Amino acid sequence: MCVRSAGAGKRGRGPTVVKPESANGSRKMKSFLLPFTTLILLLALVVSPYVYHSKALTDLRNRYYTPPSDFRRLLKRFQQLNAIDQVITAEDAPILPIVYEEKQSGGKHDYRIQFGAKALGLRKSQVVLHNPFSAVSFPLSFSVLYQGNLIALFEPGYFACYQIKGLERNKQLEQQLNTKEFQYHWLLDNQLVGLSGKNYYVFSKAGQWELYKKPVPLKKQPKIFEDERYISCMTCDGEWGGQIYFYDKQKQVYYLAEATCANSIIKKDGKYFVLASHSHMLGFADFQQINDPADLTRWSGKRMPQDRDFESRRRAKISRGRKLFDYLSIEVLSAFTLNAEQVFIVNWNGSTFLATWANNIFSIVDPLFDDGLYAFDPVTTTYGSNLILMNIGLNSESPTESSCILVSGKDLVKVNWTKETISKPSPYLGTLTEADMLLLIKDSADALPSL
Repeated sequence: MCVRSAGAGKRGRGPTVVKPESANGSRKMKSFLLPFTTLILLLALVVSPYVYHSKALTDLRNRYYTPPSDFRRLLKRFQQLNAIDQVITAEDAPILPIVYEEKQSGGKHDYRIQFGAKALGLRKSQVVLHNPFSAVSFPLSFSVLYQGNLIALFEPGYFACYQIKGLERNKQLEQQLNTKEFQYHWLLDNQLVGLSGKNYYVFSKAGQWELYKKPVPLKKQPKIFEDERYISCMTCDGEWGGQIYFYDKQKQVYYLAEATCANSIIKKDGKYFVLASHSHMLGFADFQQINDPADLTRWSGKRMPQDRDFESRRRAKISRGRKLFDYLSIEVLSAFTLNAEQVFIVNWNGSTFLATWANNIFSIVDPLFDDGLYAFDPVTTTYGSNLILMNIGLNSESPTESSCILVSGKDLVKVNWTKETISKPSPYLGTLTEADMLLLIKDSADALPSL
């Protein structure tokens, strides 16, 4: 007699029987493969960064990198100049938008230059203005902004006045100012002050010159900064150093700090941020924070500290602020606040641009004139919200102004006193022909319009 098992007559799938030997085999296989899987994963983690940063992949990524339209000519300039001087070798080429990475032993001088996500959208232009009084091209002293005018002092000692908006001559103001000849001029306590003969004069509210009775803590040198408490100026001894001076208007004393060729001071939250830079060798730049100038070295001499000779300045041991950066192979020519953000004019490898800075990274936010800006002893002064003037010196033999850059809101104008200082968007390519350049320029520059 046959006995049916329960459910044998039912339709459908019967119960699944798992064989014990099959489960054991699966577990053994997993145990066998686990070390190899872990090894493969570890190898992938180790190798992937090298593959990501490999020359082949870098070349491929850079070839298809498309910068914001405002940066395209600047990128092309970078590539053209690098084809000549090989600052960046093919093996060390970074992945765009990173343009350059400076790496020093110890890391204290490391920084990066890269393209920002977008440009500031400044409206840039240039003008050439000539001395209306003589054939001498350059001003006697650094220009200033006063009552809505750019004021320049020309040979034989007369003022040329240009309205900030449109840079049209203000001949009415010129007639008021040019009642005597001057050798130098400044803006002190928001007043126009000039040196005529051995006397200082101030242009009064009555529209005439009067003797200036306050101390003038400056030689025939530009003022870098002024607030209600201090007037600042500097000395520059090139690669041998320099100093920044804070003259206390209340106590009539000087405080000193080390700063090799200071060019800008930004005041924020009661603190003073001093930028200094020089072109020696491949250039250097440092940025320091001074919480209170009264905590710096106090000058005890009877004359101005900037009147000391070079050896005396060089031997002096004075204080300095807290270092924020100290970079090599770069110049940082200017610092100011624009739309509540700190921006810097950077000169690197023959090209000059506007950048922000944070965490040792310069992010390019404007290409300026797609050119290299030679700036001897520049000085940047902030006159109000989004109103800035950068004075550019001529050379060490003639410490006068060759040109200046005026920033007013969204407008940036470079004022040239001769056509020779006009910024032109073309690199110095020596004897290279256009055909040679096309062979040297690779990757994302291929499709760009020629400069």
